[in-house]
Amino acid sequence: MTKTTVGWGLIGTGKIADDRILPGIIEFADNKLVAVVSREQSRADAFAKKFGAPHAYTNYADMLANPDVQVVAIHTPNDRHADEAVAAARAGKHVFCDKPMATTVADAERIVRECEKAGVKLGTNFHNRFMPCFLEIKRIIDSGELGDILLVQLEASPGARPGGTLSSWRIDPVAAGLGTTNSIGVHVFDILRFLLADEITEVTSLFDTPRNVMEQIALSIFRFGKGAMAQITIHEIAPYPHNDIVIQGSRGRIIGRGLTRSRAGGTMEVLSGGGKTRTMEFPATNAHAASVAAFSAAVRDNRAPAPSGIDGLRSVQLTEAMAKSAWDKITVRLAS
Repeated sequence: MTKTTVGWGLIGTGKIADDRILPGIIEFADNKLVAVVSREQSRADAFAKKFGAPHAYTNYADMLANPDVQVVAIHTPNDRHADEAVAAARAGKHVFCDKPMATTVADAERIVRECEKAGVKLGTNFHNRFMPCFLEIKRIIDSGELGDILLVQLEASPGARPGGTLSSWRIDPVAAGLGTTNSIGVHVFDILRFLLADEITEVTSLFDTPRNVMEQIALSIFRFGKGAMAQITIHEIAPYPHNDIVIQGSRGRIIGRGLTRSRAGGTMEVLSGGGKTRTMEFPATNAHAASVAAFSAAVRDNRAPAPSGIDGLRSVQLTEAMAKSAWDKITVRLAS
């Protein structure tokens, strides 16, 4: 490999890795896919052949020993992220971790600490930050056109799952940590922090299931440090979601219809400036590829990635607070 080429290894060969992450890695000009890891050798071999990787492993320790791997992408069940990320950091590899970064705050803190100690970059795959609709909303908010942000209302859902319920490792409280909160919700929770440039300080949540049964509906109210509040609905059980976002400011309003999921397009209506309205169309976009590209560029240019490991940690702190609120039927304050 040339000096300008960055070698990547990927742990986990699920659908997202196949459809989005591996194509995103090889499409970035300065990347070279070196290795893939799967629990089954036949699957590792098939993915390596499909995406042109010269190495296929069943043990990620073997991949971490390969000097041609400088970046490790982690796309395994949630409870494995921490040990894999820490091992990669200790091997001197940069870490691009799928969401949620971990299933506990303690593990998320461990990942951040070990990556900082090793001097490697740590990024979290919150790909919704790279959707053009959210970039435009961010630009409008930052411009002051809406005034002070007062209230956000948002729904995010892929619709009802086949068979009406979650499946595979996602129904296991140990492997998944939480249900739809970790599967769908973390993306839009992170988007709110990104759009408002603010931290959530208080959360009240309701889940449709009791403790340690994977929730498929989560309703939450957030309070932000600067005063804005948000009403968030996430679910994977009801058909025909609208996936809308409404942002109310002191001088204007944004209504985004069908925009909270990256695989579908929608429209955005901006009302401000004395009642004048403008409408924009946003098609579906491959935000995963943009997320991979952004981390790749950060590694190549030796700069801090965004979303960062701290963004991943903040997300786990929030989801842990949400679960405590729902299970203990209390409002939970988060440390600022």
